Amino acid sequence: MRCALALALTLFFAPATASAQTPAAKPASIPDRATLIARAEDAQKAGRNADALRLFLLAGDKYQSARSYVEAARLLRAAGNHAGALEAVTKAREIAPNSEDVLSAYAQLALATKQPLPAAFTLLALTRMHPAVALYHYLLGVALLGMGDLPGASDSLAEANRLEPDRAMTLLAVGLVSNNRKLYTEAKSVLTRCLELQPDSLEATAALAEAEAGLGNADAAVLHAQSVLASSASNPTANLVLGLVLMDQRKYPEARDRLLKAMAADPDAPKVAYQLSLVYARMGDDASAKKYLAIYQEKLRGFEDKLKILRSGG
Repeated sequence: MRCALALALTLFFAPATASAQTPAAKPASIPDRATLIARAEDAQKAGRNADALRLFLLAGDKYQSARSYVEAARLLRAAGNHAGALEAVTKAREIAPNSEDVLSAYAQLALATKQPLPAAFTLLALTRMHPAVALYHYLLGVALLGMGDLPGASDSLAEANRLEPDRAMTLLAVGLVSNNRKLYTEAKSVLTRCLELQPDSLEATAALAEAEAGLGNADAAVLHAQSVLASSASNPTANLVLGLVLMDQRKYPEARDRLLKAMAADPDAPKVAYQLSLVYARMGDDASAKKYLAIYQEKLRGFEDKLKILRSGG
């Protein structure tokens, strides 16, 4: 990255041309910090994101500007380059380890790259520093959910909902936690409200399907799941729901196929592995049943290890 950046900067600041008979012009000097950032912001507003990224990274490297690294990280994340974004925001954190903007960006990128443990550490600090900011409690709840700490996630999301009630993203997360705790009546209630606020949410519809399946409302569960799969055939929750319903109907091969689709879309989900162990057992395939039970147990140990690190303070 640094070599490519150096080349880009050489080209960007190079003089236009020089004849063979005249001395080469001096390389253009790098503008001061404020000018460089202003140019980056102008490029960003004009939609020239590649130029903006190059200039933000230059400002970060040349002037140790944490703000510039954060802006570069946002551009990289928007382009789908999560690894590059995390690298940029890590540099920002080295410069300004207590900056709210830096910590918030770092936590969100850690979550986006499926690293809930560093996200949780960062968000615990943010919720202590800024206890009235609902977003940080929400993100902490998401991080804890990603590590299997359902009571902790529930508490954080409840605080987010208290600070900023009736936000669709918070209600969705509450519904996901409730489903995982098998509190299906509560899940159905909050997910129904979430869909009133955000009717097109596939994730909320899939989660509602799971709640309906948990309550034994198979027809409603299938209806919601199929509506999700019509738009997103690989949705892991919708495939899981159909797998659960098919298992109840003793259609084990069909259930297995749905669960395998769910596993392929979300390989980190312990409950899918557990259901696969059950469906293979009912099909008389003991080897596969043992395989997926071992996968399920391994994922649970992974959650437990992360929680031990979090509770010990790292």
